Amino acid sequence: MVMDRATIEELFTFTEYSWREHEGVIRPLGDGKLTEPAPGSGWPALRDALVHINWAYVRWLADPAGTTDEPVERVTSWDELEAYRRRVRDHAHGYLDSLGDDELVTPRAMNVDGETLVYSPADIFAHTLLHERQHHGDVHTLLYQLGIEVPIVEYRFSLPERRS
Repeated sequence: MVMDRATIEELFTFTEYSWREHEGVIRPLGDGKLTEPAPGSGWPALRDALVHINWAYVRWLADPAGTTDEPVERVTSWDELEAYRRRVRDHAHGYLDSLGDDELVTPRAMNVDGETLVYSPADIFAHTLLHERQHHGDVHTLLYQLGIEVPIVEYRFSLPERRS
């Protein structure tokens, strides 16, 4: 399947919807809940999973020629997390906007951790956006471990706001 601009934009929209749903549950609980240890979840705290989700935009999209080893940003509040997200997603959107339609889908060499692999920028956008979706399960496990009701972030629930 070839990922086109419209599909990538749809994934951006869906992941933004999902982020807002998670924010609506997590942010009102305060920054202490964001950083509270969650034993048995696989992540030290909610913050760590949420930062990792956003760090993927840096790792895969900050440098079109290859993955980066820029460290994961450390955050201690939802405001810091949100600022990080805005920064990395705005950069990703800027990169997407800089590509013509042919450039977007044309495969090219990319250094992935020292190995040259061939991907189109569209492939990398899809990978990064679906990576975020993949980690929703981790976020939900963390919420469950912390005794917090898990929001529903299914695609179909994001559709009504697109139609209005």
